[in-house]
Amino acid sequence: MMRDHGLFTEATDSGFLGGITVAVWFLVRDLLAGHPLRTPSVLGQLFLLGEPHPDPNNMVFGAVVLYTAFHFIAFVLFAFLAAALVRLAVDQPAVRFALLLLFVAFEFCFYVVVNVVSQEVGGLFPLWTVMAANLLAALAMAIYFWRRYPELGGILKQEPLGA
Repeated sequence: MMRDHGLFTEATDSGFLGGITVAVWFLVRDLLAGHPLRTPSVLGQLFLLGEPHPDPNNMVFGAVVLYTAFHFIAFVLFAFLAAALVRLAVDQPAVRFALLLLFVAFEFCFYVVVNVVSQEVGGLFPLWTVMAANLLAALAMAIYFWRRYPELGGILKQEPLGA
C-alpha cells in the first residue's frame, strides 16, 4: 500500500486538486459569459461580506480573494474526510458505501446552500453547472486516491459497496 504520505498530505493534495478543478470550471464559464471572476465575486459578496443582494455585474476584488481562500479551505477540510474514508475503505468494506454517500452530498451541498440562502444568486448557478463542476472535482480527487491506493481496484471488483 502507498501510505508513505500522511493523512494531511493526502487531504491537502486531493483538496487542492478538487478546488482547482471547480475554480477552473467556473472561471472558464465566467470568461465565456463575458464576466471574469463573477462566481467568486458573487459568492464572496453573499457568504463572506454578508451582502443579501450581491451585484453579479460588478466584480468586487475583496470578495474574490476572500471566497477563493474560503473555497480552498473548504475543499481541504472536505478532503480530510474523504481521505480518512478512503483509508478505511481499503480495509473495511462497509465504509465504501459511506464514500458513495459523501459523493452524493458533495454533489448537492453547494447547490442547495446557495438556493436556500438566495434564490436570486441561485439563478446564476444552474444545477447542471454545479453538478458538472462537482463531478469533475470528485473525478480529479478519485483519480488521485486511485493512484495512491492501487489495491482499491481489486477490492472494489470483489465488493464494490461492502457486504
